[in-house]
Amino acid sequence: MQIATGTKFPKDQMNRRPSRRAADFGGRMKVHQAHIVSRRSIQAACLASAASALSLPSAVWAQDVVAPNAAAASAATSAQAQRAVDEAGFGEIVVTARREAENLQNVPVSVQVVSGDAIQKLAITSPTELTKLAAGLKLNIDRPSDPVIVLRGVRWAAGSGTPAIPVYVNEIPFDPAQSLQSLYDIGQIEVLRGPQGTTRGAPSISGAITITTHRPDLNKIGGYVRGLYGSGGHRSIEGAVNIPVIEDKLAIRVAGNLERSDVNRVHSVNSTIDPRYLSKNLRVTARFEPTDTLSFTGMYQLRRQTTRYFNQVSGSGSPGFAALGIPANFNGPALTIGDRKSVQDFPNYVAGNVDLVTANASWDVLGQRLSYNFGRQINRSHADRNGQDFANVLPGFEPYQVSGPANGIPKFSIHELRLSSIRGEIPLFDYDVGYFLKRSGSILAVSSPVFQQGAFGAPGTLPGVVRSPVSRYILNADTAIGIGQRTESFYGNLQVHLGERTELSAGVRRIKDRVPVTLDVVTGAAAVVASPLSALGGLPCAGIPGVFVTGLVNSTYPGFCDFNIPAGIGNTSSAFNPTYKKTIYNISLSHKFTDDILVYATTGSSFRSGLPAIANDGLPSNRLIPRPETAKSYEIGVKTTVNRALRINADIFQINYKDQLTQFEGVPYFNTVSGNISSTSLAFYSNVDSRVRGVEVEIYAKPIRNLSISTNLSYAKIKSRGGEVPCNDPSRPITAANPINVCPSIKGQTLNSAPPFQITVNGEYLQPLGSVDGYFRFTLNGQDRNPNYGTSVRSTKGYALLDLFAGVASNEAGWELGVYSKNVFNKDTELTARPILNSLYAPFAAPTGYDLVNRTLPRELGVTLRYTFGSR
Repeated sequence: MQIATGTKFPKDQMNRRPSRRAADFGGRMKVHQAHIVSRRSIQAACLASAASALSLPSAVWAQDVVAPNAAAASAATSAQAQRAVDEAGFGEIVVTARREAENLQNVPVSVQVVSGDAIQKLAITSPTELTKLAAGLKLNIDRPSDPVIVLRGVRWAAGSGTPAIPVYVNEIPFDPAQSLQSLYDIGQIEVLRGPQGTTRGAPSISGAITITTHRPDLNKIGGYVRGLYGSGGHRSIEGAVNIPVIEDKLAIRVAGNLERSDVNRVHSVNSTIDPRYLSKNLRVTARFEPTDTLSFTGMYQLRRQTTRYFNQVSGSGSPGFAALGIPANFNGPALTIGDRKSVQDFPNYVAGNVDLVTANASWDVLGQRLSYNFGRQINRSHADRNGQDFANVLPGFEPYQVSGPANGIPKFSIHELRLSSIRGEIPLFDYDVGYFLKRSGSILAVSSPVFQQGAFGAPGTLPGVVRSPVSRYILNADTAIGIGQRTESFYGNLQVHLGERTELSAGVRRIKDRVPVTLDVVTGAAAVVASPLSALGGLPCAGIPGVFVTGLVNSTYPGFCDFNIPAGIGNTSSAFNPTYKKTIYNISLSHKFTDDILVYATTGSSFRSGLPAIANDGLPSNRLIPRPETAKSYEIGVKTTVNRALRINADIFQINYKDQLTQFEGVPYFNTVSGNISSTSLAFYSNVDSRVRGVEVEIYAKPIRNLSISTNLSYAKIKSRGGEVPCNDPSRPITAANPINVCPSIKGQTLNSAPPFQITVNGEYLQPLGSVDGYFRFTLNGQDRNPNYGTSVRSTKGYALLDLFAGVASNEAGWELGVYSKNVFNKDTELTARPILNSLYAPFAAPTGYDLVNRTLPRELGVTLRYTFGSR
């Protein structure tokens, strides 16, 4: 439900690059990356801005453009504002998809925008919920240290290398694991689809996400406070204060957020510890504009986050192993998905103590604009403790894999220098050229225990009898993974205006990417119970010196002999320092047949390197690092507006991949460190040639007064172009001679790891109620059947989730009170599942009987309260 707010732009200036004060680092005009601009009079626009607290765009929620005199109209009643909106219809949305302020309907790029105001109105606190607003986008941070992003069917997860879908915070492409966290005091979020590699710093073929924090107002004191109280232990409070220090020159904005919840609401049948998520955030932003041609914006953001959670399982439990005397269900009871239970003895612990620093500066000089962007990521997190016994094979004991930085704070910095024309100054064309540099480096230390026979009692001891392992029989494997990256590139873009209605744009970027990787595994000394003493025919364990030497020693357990495993037996060391050089491009041709119809065609290319398979100890060396991925994209789109009450945008696209980096989680392999069979983690990737074809449609309408509805549809199907991939083939046992199985990837095989078809429907109805206004909002998120290729053992059925919101608000007084229900019908659907192998302790060699599962969150009921004042 869209509202026309803000100031009026002359039609012939809508596509002009604004002055510095109205651009990316602008001033009094406060042009954010997404605005709604009314073509009505300034008076109507100002009245409409007073209703912004009650308006909600459905497919695209956009921040308003506030003129200097807009504050004079802030006392206008909400009823007057709504009448202004009804007269104006929906306004024009201004985006910066091409790093300049442009009317959304004139940009040859598929873009969806979510404003910070909409995030608050829909009680969104997690990035995962942005999926409800942008069909085809999937964000998953259920595993806090392992975020997943899917856009146009293309998947990125932590550990896969250069992000396939970069996430920018204030123009800086930080690590998505750190960018996709708490959402508070946001200016806007833009979801950009299609090739982005020549426009922004990180190469991308399927799209990118830009997050812009709320920038300080140079002229007016203001702020807000917002609280949320919901079921599932969900509590959140956030606020911000804006202080102009020197009017029209210098301002500071301080924002903070405190949030807690029960995470995934999964409890363990073997623990009284509750899951908990706690996030404390603080952000300080300064904006300095000493002259009309010079501007600087700096931000420091601090996050201190802890997560304690259990992994959910479902299944009948272990059938036992009669030959070894292991009883059925020794590891836990039968559990269904609906039980939302774990059998872990203790939870996982993940820390997220990360600071982000951004600086954006611009200088208009000699008719050109010189810009500089800087970013620094400071990871102060302690080591994570991830439980390894999801199926409770070791009752009463929880082994942990401990991982974290080994050499202090990891290095991560980004610099970008950019020179561009000021749009409109040169009649025939516009340009930008720049240099981008990213440097990162760290050593990740991973410590994993390997339990040898004897760790949990003498041979024949049943599970659960010994709950604290004997250290003599634990082989400690310490892995140090050094990962660095130095990416530098030169880029240039040119837009040629072939008359008033046709534009040809082209861009090129030359990339040099160096990815040094070191891998060092060190194993300690241990022992294993090797033989009963009786097997030696009365001889001692060591045999008879000089006659018969067994190599065995006396065991801790009477009647048995041990074999000592010397330290370093599993030591390995390897180093890689590949350097890649690649040129990528982007070409687009667009034409406006009328003021309300734009047709465009775009083609582009991309390149990204992979990373080693982190947390996959003992993986075959030829599977450790995948080849770089290259891709080419083709897209045709149309954007239309009908009578200012209906907007329809659509596009079709195809992406051809060579060596697409594809995730293969849960594939069995022979672990050369432990000598047992292990399963690949989510950081295991292999290459597949593939093709993506899809279509996207966005429909926004105001069918009647006070009602607005939008529908977004996305379809993206990934199919293999043939080859071989890692697989789970029970007919070919895993051994040292056959460390991992590969199977044919048949041409035409579906490779989607997310639902190919997705639809979102959003709406809002406003009703004046005297001195206040009532509202009703909804979001409907529909997901098709998910093939779950490479991430689950089975496909999962489609589902739809409905969220409802209702409340009252007084814009004049600056408050809003609402109630909400998320997942109204408490839809309980499995999202992924994979069997849990029993590879922790060979003597307890019974099947686990459990799958590791992920499912939709249960219904959440809650109330929200918001108060705003001044510039907000």
